[in-house]
Amino acid sequence: MHIKVNRQNFLSAIRTVEKSVKENKIKPILSCIYAKVKENKIYFTGTNLDTTIKTSIDVDEVIREGEIAFSYSIIDEYLKEIKDEFVVLRVENGNILFIETEDSTTEYDVHSAEDYPNTFENVVLNENNFKFEMPSQELVNIFEKVLFSADTPDNIAMNCIRIESILKHLHFVSTNTYRLTFLKKNIDKDIPDFSVSVPADTISSIIKIIKGLDNEVIKVYKEEAHLYFQYKDTMIITKLIELRFPNYAEILSNISYDKKLYINNEKLTNLLKRILIFSRSNSESKYSSTYEFKHNEENKGTMTISALNEIARINEELDVNFEGEDLKISLNSKYLLEFIQNIPKEKELVLEFMYSNSAVKIYEKDDDNYIYILIERCLTGRVPILNMYKVNF
Repeated sequence: MHIKVNRQNFLSAIRTVEKSVKENKIKPILSCIYAKVKENKIYFTGTNLDTTIKTSIDVDEVIREGEIAFSYSIIDEYLKEIKDEFVVLRVENGNILFIETEDSTTEYDVHSAEDYPNTFENVVLNENNFKFEMPSQELVNIFEKVLFSADTPDNIAMNCIRIESILKHLHFVSTNTYRLTFLKKNIDKDIPDFSVSVPADTISSIIKIIKGLDNEVIKVYKEEAHLYFQYKDTMIITKLIELRFPNYAEILSNISYDKKLYINNEKLTNLLKRILIFSRSNSESKYSSTYEFKHNEENKGTMTISALNEIARINEELDVNFEGEDLKISLNSKYLLEFIQNIPKEKELVLEFMYSNSAVKIYEKDDDNYIYILIERCLTGRVPILNMYKVNF
């Protein structure tokens, strides 16, 4: 391989595909990026075998075609520091990569491309397998609003975002069994038989890659056990999780609430940030806080939130619009804050309750497209939502 290429384009390409690469001491070549020069392009691939990212860039001058697998971190760091618009990449003896600038030459050990896994070479997607498309920033916004509650790396079945098409809507769902996030997006068509579980790691990579785009359209395809996210010359391919996802519809539809709190989001956000200062270092019930709702003699509502740790405690009270019988309940304030910070601060929130030790439903007033179900997992005797409401996989 011997080429002349735009330095910044080369950097951007390796920074795209490296988001699927993880250190692999057992098989070091999987810690590398694969690059292949063919005609006037260089094609890049990064993979951890579960998620694969491919992209390509134009080459200014091709002297000799070829392919290599290389460790990218030191090359990235070096190319970031030089100012040349173009650099020359030259491979000699199949195992040394030379990078030449106007006033320097550096060399790097590389791996034989023959040892790199043949991952989705020459992918041509079938348009019959096209599912939906969405502007990149809208897709990022949806993923960020849902991903945070898929924090179960030891439970593969739920370490994902569930995406389903139901009656011209896309449902995006995540859960760790102690909380559930549901987001509904209107679309202009039905997508028959489309229900997939996309690994949380893949979603994180997608967010990092497309967040800085100028609102490119992301096209999504499903072929067999893989999902493909495509824009321009870049493709993100992920294995789907085939384990059964919990029946979230039962949780959303089979719980009835008889108490409601209406509160401004900014007011609650500021209050929770103060509460967390005290509850985050409680060694027995980390992030747990006690919420008490009462009515005074004039039937006006008050909310008192208290939290403590080994050396300090906090007790805050404010007037609120609360409907229903008095209630005292313990909740994970960090979990609550993680959801409401995804809603504009000026909006009014609705929190619905049943009784102590039960789930709480949170959403923006007059908007049921983004819903959160929460119980406290830190206190002794609490059980996951899925067990509490006998939800089956």
